[in-house]
Amino acid sequence: MKWGSNGSLRSRLQMKSGYQLGTYLFLGLIIFDLLLGDVPKTSFAMYAVFFYFWQRERVEKEEKRLAEKMKRKSDEWTITLVVLLCLVGYVLSLGLQYPSVSLLELSIYGFSTIFCIRALTLIYAMHQQQLD
Repeated sequence: MKWGSNGSLRSRLQMKSGYQLGTYLFLGLIIFDLLLGDVPKTSFAMYAVFFYFWQRERVEKEEKRLAEKMKRKSDEWTITLVVLLCLVGYVLSLGLQYPSVSLLELSIYGFSTIFCIRALTLIYAMHQQQLD
């Protein structure tokens, strides 16, 4: 068996973007953390950042006017979802007497959640644009 005979496998493993590679790497680290019984804080934050930049890079490959339109729609949906999540968090926190999560962990999860929402709204905007 020659080393060069697995060309199809090699072509499937090529990453088109460094952000895509980072996304898959940190997704693997999140799964690894969960299997070890740990809560993935830093790996989740890094996953969210790489995931957002990967999706933004995909949007920017479109023509400029179309990309700006998708980003604007994504901005609107992101702000709406973040405000909604803040309201839900406020209502849920009314029943808590003592917080069990540190402020640092809460800020890391909030930061990660905003980046994931931003990336998901970019994906949705791309999908909506394809349907139009």
